[in-house]
Amino acid sequence: MTIGEQETREERKTRSAGTAMHLAELPRLSLDSRVRSAHALITREIAIRVMKGVYPPDGILPNESQLIEEFGVSRTVLREALKTLAAKGMIVAKTKIGTKVLPEACWNMYDPQVLSWHIDAGMDSEFLIKVFEVRQALEPAAAAMAAIRRTNENLRRMRLFLMAMARPAHTRDSYGEWDLHFHQEILFASGNPFMLSFSSIIEASIFRAFKVSAPVDSGERLAASIARHHAVLEAVTRGDAAAASAAMSQVIVEGIENAHFQLATSPTTITLPLRIGAVKPH
Repeated sequence: MTIGEQETREERKTRSAGTAMHLAELPRLSLDSRVRSAHALITREIAIRVMKGVYPPDGILPNESQLIEEFGVSRTVLREALKTLAAKGMIVAKTKIGTKVLPEACWNMYDPQVLSWHIDAGMDSEFLIKVFEVRQALEPAAAAMAAIRRTNENLRRMRLFLMAMARPAHTRDSYGEWDLHFHQEILFASGNPFMLSFSSIIEASIFRAFKVSAPVDSGERLAASIARHHAVLEAVTRGDAAAASAAMSQVIVEGIENAHFQLATSPTTITLPLRIGAVKPH
């Protein structure tokens, strides 16, 4: 019996209140361009203009009066929007100068809204490659930590998510959701709260890459994707940190291949400090 043919009753447990609350702890990208308030509209529009270079780095935004007239909002709404962008490192108010646009290096790139705006502005191949590079640097380490620190509940959820991934008749988006849940559970299982803030990066790479090409586009690629994720699960279950790291690197390489990028040809194995190995999985 294959993974996808196992009891569907178990799959339904993934929609239980406990699992839903567990996943809800991680922030998600807002990929719906329909904004809900004037504040959100203005914040998003200015952010996208900054990202597209309409308002270039080290340049000065139009003054308040100009922006209020253009957007047709109150001074209060505009100032709240600018405060939001300043908190994300995109702009800074300078006395007697105006509001200065900060370079990309100052932005909070892990912020879900910043990533969402990047996608809305048009996430090009160069940006997506950088996202995959960050995944290669961090996710294998998270998988290695998960192999050492995972709980039985973590393993249960990983199995359920993998079963859901193996179901037939997926769309790119539906497969991406279960794929994301699997990777998020690895972050939870790592036991490192800093890893959890990395979830938005994974989400951005999965759903943006799937716009180009996805495992569900062919039966062969889908089977390969499931097998590679299963290798991660098996290594985590065994408590084999090195194997979990290498298997996760292969999963990321697969993502790069799906998006038709040439970034890596072999996995990057992360070696953890030996003292971590003293902790037994339970």
